[in-house]
Amino acid sequence: MNKPLSGINVVVTRARKQASGFAARLRREGARVLICPTIRIIPPASYRPMDRAIQNLDQYRWLVFTSVNGVEMFAARLRKLNARVPDSMRTCAIGPATADSMRAFKIQVSKVSKEYVAESVLDALKSVKGQRILIPRAAVARDILPDTLRKRGSKVDVVTAYRTKVDASGFAQFRKWLCAGRVNCVTFTSSSTVKNFFSLLRPKLRQVLLGDSRIRAASIGPVTTATLGEYRWEPRILARKPTTDHLANAICQFYKKE
Repeated sequence: MNKPLSGINVVVTRARKQASGFAARLRREGARVLICPTIRIIPPASYRPMDRAIQNLDQYRWLVFTSVNGVEMFAARLRKLNARVPDSMRTCAIGPATADSMRAFKIQVSKVSKEYVAESVLDALKSVKGQRILIPRAAVARDILPDTLRKRGSKVDVVTAYRTKVDASGFAQFRKWLCAGRVNCVTFTSSSTVKNFFSLLRPKLRQVLLGDSRIRAASIGPVTTATLGEYRWEPRILARKPTTDHLANAICQFYKKE
């Protein structure tokens, strides 16, 4: 029996450390996968702001995580400083995957936003006026969450838990695939993967990519889709929910109908 992605070449631009599970799922569905990470997770320029916040966790009412990466990097510093999240602290996770990561590191979860966007976290944190909130996150991120919480009367501290850097380690192989007409689908799991991907594309290769209607972009969520739109590439494949499982499902469903 033919698998839904038999004969389909899929490019995965996710960070290499996080790409294996997603790539394995696509391969099980019959795809040939090229892992071409465009993003690499690196430590903050300085741990001092995050360490200072960890040492004063008892001064915060809420701890909010907006990504699995933020959880992992924060938890690593907790271990380094031999600290723990106080039982009295309330916590909020952006989406179930972030919540699962928190539980894996023994960080209690008080609330989980329904969607993987900042606006959904705001829906989960409606009554926080006068409360102090800590948000460990990427060095570069959308400011709608802390800005809106401040407008609601909260005192919000944002600390850098990690940075992202362009990773070009797999791009030479991608260029070969593209020039040989072997690319069917390119997957994007964040705005950063989109921006870094296009930063690596020379103008001629961009023309080749965007000029070939057979090459489909697959987006994990609305923020990523909006970023693709900035580069004039409308994704034909959209995940129903912003997880790699849903993205893989969407890719399978799309090529079943092709």
